Amino acid sequence: MAYDIYMHNFFSNKPNAKLKDILTEAEKSAIQVGEAKTSNGEYPFFTSGATILKWNEPFVDGRNCFLNTGGNADVKFYVGKAAYSTDTWSISAKSEMSDYLYLMLFSIKPELDQKFFQGTGLKHLQKPLLKDRPIFVPEKLELEAFNRQVMPMFDIISENTRENQQLTSLRDWLLPMLMNGQATISD
Repeated sequence: MAYDIYMHNFFSNKPNAKLKDILTEAEKSAIQVGEAKTSNGEYPFFTSGATILKWNEPFVDGRNCFLNTGGNADVKFYVGKAAYSTDTWSISAKSEMSDYLYLMLFSIKPELDQKFFQGTGLKHLQKPLLKDRPIFVPEKLELEAFNRQVMPMFDIISENTRENQQLTSLRDWLLPMLMNGQATISD
């Protein structure tokens, strides 16, 4: 629904800025995916893959986008405290534009993959090229109306992600106990 709202209101508008005009970059992570595979922290850990792992301390807080920097283009969005791997670019936007940024990047995902991922072997995201991409920046009132509709949706999605992680932890703790007879289910 949020994607449809973005597409209807903004997708075909004439560019009036560049991506770098609204972009805020988080520090590059030094944590490799392998390190997080055994971590059992409480914060979601975003990687260049589809799986969301866990980490014991957050690197960012707020409304953030997580882009793959190697392989194939993908962009994820999360509201709250989170961590990310060294092969993930964590960005947000100025002036309450992070939700807008995510939907804009998601809408150009095929372009991201074809134009902004380059290399002879493993393709890598060319950040300087992407930062220079022309974009449309809405007026303040347009953005406020958009955020009133979209931000609650992403808040719920992120809350569901947190709940899924808690349920996965519970399953991973309970299943071995059920399998070896330490716990039973009674009617």
